[in-house]
Amino acid sequence: MRISFSNSPKTSSGGRILQLLALCCIFEFFAGCNGPEAPSTTVDTSKNAKQNVADECRHKLNSLIGRMQPEAMATQTRKESIANNLNSWMTSCVSAEDRSLTLSEANAAMLSASVQRAAGQSRFTESDVNYIRDCLLLSRLTESLWKQTDAQSGGQMSSDLDRVQQLFQHVTRNISPLPSGTKRVPLGLHEVMLTGKGSVDDRVWMFAEALRQRQLDSILLKASTPGDPLASNPVDAADLLVVVIVDQVSYLFDPVRGTAVPKEGDSSIVVTDPADVSLIAENERWKTATPFIVANPSAYAPRMFLLQQRMEAQDAATLYEELAGGTSEIQPLVERLSASLGAIWPTDSFKVWDVPEQQTAAAAALSEQQKEEYTLLMRPLDSPFERESISVGNALDDSGINQEELTEEERMQRRIIALEERWSRVGASSDELFGKPSKRLLDTRLAQISGTSDVDMIQKFQHIRHASMQTEIQVEVPIDGKQVGRIVIPLPQLIKSVQQSALGDTLYWTSMLQLTRNDVGAAIASLRNYRLQYPEGASVFPSMMNEAAAHIALKNTAAAIEVLRQADVEQNPEQLRAHWWLTRLEAAK
Repeated sequence: MRISFSNSPKTSSGGRILQLLALCCIFEFFAGCNGPEAPSTTVDTSKNAKQNVADECRHKLNSLIGRMQPEAMATQTRKESIANNLNSWMTSCVSAEDRSLTLSEANAAMLSASVQRAAGQSRFTESDVNYIRDCLLLSRLTESLWKQTDAQSGGQMSSDLDRVQQLFQHVTRNISPLPSGTKRVPLGLHEVMLTGKGSVDDRVWMFAEALRQRQLDSILLKASTPGDPLASNPVDAADLLVVVIVDQVSYLFDPVRGTAVPKEGDSSIVVTDPADVSLIAENERWKTATPFIVANPSAYAPRMFLLQQRMEAQDAATLYEELAGGTSEIQPLVERLSASLGAIWPTDSFKVWDVPEQQTAAAAALSEQQKEEYTLLMRPLDSPFERESISVGNALDDSGINQEELTEEERMQRRIIALEERWSRVGASSDELFGKPSKRLLDTRLAQISGTSDVDMIQKFQHIRHASMQTEIQVEVPIDGKQVGRIVIPLPQLIKSVQQSALGDTLYWTSMLQLTRNDVGAAIASLRNYRLQYPEGASVFPSMMNEAAAHIALKNTAAAIEVLRQADVEQNPEQLRAHWWLTRLEAAK
C-alpha cells in the first residue's frame, strides 16, 4: 500500500489535519495509535530491600575483618566481642540452610575428640578470631614474598618452586629455635612470629599455614626410626621432612637443617633444585613414615568455609581445609595429596598433626603465673616509654610556708626535696613521671612480620632504638620562671630492662629486614654489631647462622666457615644445621 501526501504550500491547514488523522488511524490499525506501552515506573521494593540487606551484611563483615587485622587486634583485646559479632553476622546474614552445614563423618574421623567438638559447633570462638588474624597476616606475608621473588627474577614471573624456597628460607631465618631445656609460656603462632623465637615444630606449622594461603598443599613426614644426626645426607640424617606439592611434584625440605633436600650427587651449598619423594620411595625409614596434615584446628570447622565464601577479594584468605570430604564440594586434601604422592603412603595412613591443637589449647588456658610470664615476655614490644614534659614549680611549694621569706637557694632546695619525695611515693607506677608505653615497636614489628620491608622500616627501628636508650630523666626545677635547678631521676629497673631488651631486638630485627631486602653487606655488619653489643643476647646463635647464610650468598666461603665453626657447638640449638653446612663448605674447598 502506498500513501502519498502533497507538499504543496497551497494545501490548507485543515487538510493537513485530516491527513494526520488518517495516518494515525492507519498506524492504529497495525500497531495502535498510542504507540508502545510506556515502561512501568513502579519500584520493586522487595528487590531494593534485599539489596539493602546484602549491602548491610557486606558492610558488617568488612568491618569485622578490619577488626581482626593484626594491627587492629594489637590495640584491643576484646576477642570475645569480635566472636560475638561474628555470630551475630552469621545469624542475620547467612541463610538457615547454609548454617546447617555440619562436619562430615569422613572429616570427623580424622580428628581428635576435642577438635571434633570445636570444629563441629556452629558458633565462632575467641580461638577462631586468633586463627583468622593469623591467616590474614600470612596471606599478606606470602603475597609480599611472592612479589619479592618476582622482583629478584628481573621483574619476570618466577616459578612457584622459587617462591616456595623463598618462603622456606624466610621462615627458617625468622623463627629461631630456643635452647634445649628452655621453659617458656605456651604461645600461639602469632606470638612466635612476633618474638621470632620458637621451635622446629613452629617452623613447620608456620610454613604449612603460609603455603595454604597460596593454595599449595604440604605434609609433614615423621620417619619410623631415628636417623643418624651426623650423616651427610638429610635423607639418612633427618627425622622430619616437609613435602610440598608444586605442579604435581612433591619436593622435600628439611626443617631442622633449614635446607631443601638435595638430589643424589648434588653437593651445592645452597640447594636450588630440590629432590622429590622418589628419592625416599625405597628407603625403609621413609616408606614406613607417618604423613601428618598440618593445620590450626579451626581450619576444619564448616563455619570457616561459610565465612571464607563471603569474604571480599581485598580481604581474601584461605580459612578452610576440606580433609576427607563430605562437608563441601572442595576436593579433599587427602585426595589431592594422594594424587601427588602416589602409592608410597596410602590414603588411610594420613593423620592430623596434634602439635597445633596442643599449642593452641595451651596458649588459650594460661594460669595466672603464666599470664604474668606472658606479659613480661611481650613487654619489650611496648617500647619506647614516652612522656609529656614534666611540669613542676609552684605545685611543689608547701602552702604553709611563706615563700617570700625564703632565699632562692632555699626555695630551690625545698622544691628538689619535694620532687624527690613525690618520685619515691609514686615509684614505677607514675605515667606522668616515667611515661606510658608507646607500643611503637609492636606496630613496627607487626608490619615487618606481615611482609613490609620498605627502607622506612629500618629508620623506624633506628628511631625506636634511640628512644629506648634513655636510662634517666632530667627534671628542671624553676624559680620565678627561671630554670635554676635540675634533678636527675633514674628510670625504674623494670622500664630499663624492658627498653634494654628492645635495644637488642631492634638491632637484630633490622638485620632481618636487610636480609629480606637483599642488602647482604649491611645485614652482616648489623649481625656482627649485635654480637659485639649483646654477647649474652638471646639471638647470638641465630645471628651466627644468618651471618653464615649471608656469606654463602656472597660466595665468601672462608668467612662462612669461620662463623660456622663458632656456631658448631652444643649450646647452639641449630648445631645440626651449622654442622651440615660446615661439612659441605669444607668439602667444597
